[in-house]
Amino acid sequence: MSKLTENQVKMAFEYSCKLDVFAIKPGNVFLDHPAYGMTHKDFLQSSMACSDIICEHNMDIGKKILESVKASMDVVGCNTNLGIILLCVPIVEAIYMDKQHKFDQKNLEIVINSIDSKQTKDIYKAINIANAGGMSSKQEFDLKKSKSQNFKLIEAMNYAKSYDYIAYEYTSFFNNIINVLSVNWRNNFNFMENDEYATTATFLQQISANPDSLIARKHSLSTAKEVSQRFKEIAVEYCALKSPNILNNKLLLLDSELKIQGLNPGTTADVVVASIFLNRLGL
Repeated sequence: MSKLTENQVKMAFEYSCKLDVFAIKPGNVFLDHPAYGMTHKDFLQSSMACSDIICEHNMDIGKKILESVKASMDVVGCNTNLGIILLCVPIVEAIYMDKQHKFDQKNLEIVINSIDSKQTKDIYKAINIANAGGMSSKQEFDLKKSKSQNFKLIEAMNYAKSYDYIAYEYTSFFNNIINVLSVNWRNNFNFMENDEYATTATFLQQISANPDSLIARKHSLSTAKEVSQRFKEIAVEYCALKSPNILNNKLLLLDSELKIQGLNPGTTADVVVASIFLNRLGL
């Protein structure tokens, strides 16, 4: 495989974000199924607004995350992709560490552990701009008081990992994304021969096995566990079919039920995007 160019990385990112809203994912915003004041076009516009920044070769990681969030918010005026940015930027940085632009989890570990206090402050600014508090309320890691604090991002993520799935992925250096979700997406795609089906299948596998931390934070952990339980049967059914679109009506019914209750498995969607991104980058 030849060395990846910035443009190829950008195209892989935009492709992954496009699949995020073209595949059926109950409870999320997707094509012709708006929710939470957002449509699929908001997600597409925000991904295109920040893709050049995310794939910039020579930019500080904290600034890159901050500027990506700003660019997205400027275009759509709401938080559509903070989680995606938080996950995809370190992946890009890890790729650029390699002379041939190949992904290596060891490089990702170096990237995450190297995020210093100055970069962490920029990342906290990005989280506050997106109005996505909840990563940490402990005094020394408080998002609202971060201007006067000096700590590395990995410290805050270690504190938040028990209730924030993206924080958990940071502390494990994306272990589940790399070794489970990315493998699942690739296997689903090879079996179903359809990228949208593979995305839906991977989403169903993830949420049926792992309660969504966004739902847990906004509602309760017990609610998140109950939502996961509701996905278990259809996840097994869907993943067993080469052409699972015969289950679309079931998925859409579940989608309506979740949206009526305001139950958005947004973190699940974010980690699935990261898994697609890794596949497109040749992991």
